[in-house]
Amino acid sequence: MSIATRRLRVLFVIGTMSGGGAERQVIEILRLIDRSRFEPLLYLATRTGELLTSVPSDVPIFAFRDDSPETWMQKLVRRCKLSPLARYLHLARVLRRERIDVIYDRTYHATLDAAGATWFRATPRISCCVVDPQPELEMHARRGRGLVWKIARSAYHRASLVLANSTGLRERVVEYFQLPPDHVVISRNLLDLERLDRLASEPLPTEVASEPFLLVAAGRLHAQKGYRYLLEAIDELINQRQRQLRLVILGTGLLRSELEEFARAHGLQQHVTFAGFVANPLPWFRRAKLFVLPSLFEGLPNSLLEAVACGTPALATDCPSGPSEILDKGRLGGLVAPADSRALADAIHTAMDHYPEWQQRATKARESVRQRYDASTGIRDLESLIERVAVNK
Repeated sequence: MSIATRRLRVLFVIGTMSGGGAERQVIEILRLIDRSRFEPLLYLATRTGELLTSVPSDVPIFAFRDDSPETWMQKLVRRCKLSPLARYLHLARVLRRERIDVIYDRTYHATLDAAGATWFRATPRISCCVVDPQPELEMHARRGRGLVWKIARSAYHRASLVLANSTGLRERVVEYFQLPPDHVVISRNLLDLERLDRLASEPLPTEVASEPFLLVAAGRLHAQKGYRYLLEAIDELINQRQRQLRLVILGTGLLRSELEEFARAHGLQQHVTFAGFVANPLPWFRRAKLFVLPSLFEGLPNSLLEAVACGTPALATDCPSGPSEILDKGRLGGLVAPADSRALADAIHTAMDHYPEWQQRATKARESVRQRYDASTGIRDLESLIERVAVNK
């Protein structure tokens, strides 16, 4: 049966189903993609993550590893540092057995795995770059960066198409990996507005709903997200400027203990809450007085999009790509330099003192985001790209 007369089998590849923005976007695509034209399948490096239960029930899940104990062969492969090759071969077998027409890989490591697998089973591939590639690569490759860069560049170059989720990120990807400009296309994050409004209306615990000035931040507890600088800003506001506020951080990650220790050491326990993974962060975004994104680098931060779509005033760091595009260079929200706790403190202080002005900007930002990132338009554009890649293979 030809591609023109049947549904396309699309394998979505990502590391895990943890609660990050990339994973949430994959869930949105799996939910919204047209079942009359596509058969979506999901491949994970590890069958773990808080969002596993959110995968639509009609989407088959394949994984290189599940949560069962390692076998002696898997241990041997890992000790011999052959895990990447083993992943490539496993993914290639899935591609062959499931007769996959197109791969959609999202995140840096997923792109490397999908590129490796297609050496063994040629398959058209759409690779997504969702974060500034240079600092991410430097963070992952502490040694041999030149070789790692060449491998990553080859992976993106060999893709049928590369997607970037913001204009600034597209420019960064083209420049950094020296790719032809027409090889990289903008595909923005999806906001299902009807679902967003429904989920955002859920109640919050009463003890936080009545906070006088509630700040919310969301994202994995990782160095990229810049939470240390935000905590330093909160320390200055509470202990030096005597401001009354509460910060709730939604998310999990390796830095939780370190960040909690900072809060304890500076007497912030009554002012900072680490809420961990929250399946539905939208009510937090809607009830917050201010959403804060202190990241060092981004692509197009999903949490910032959702918070702005909820009508919440937003403060973000002016990363090389992402926040400035969402907030229209600061016209629709606050922008400060990354890695600058004093600038964060000053901006929060200003927001508290001039809150009606920030609310007016938030109203304009809400309408702008809802027009530009509506999922009904974005999913149609993505479906067209998938069909284009499949036909041109």
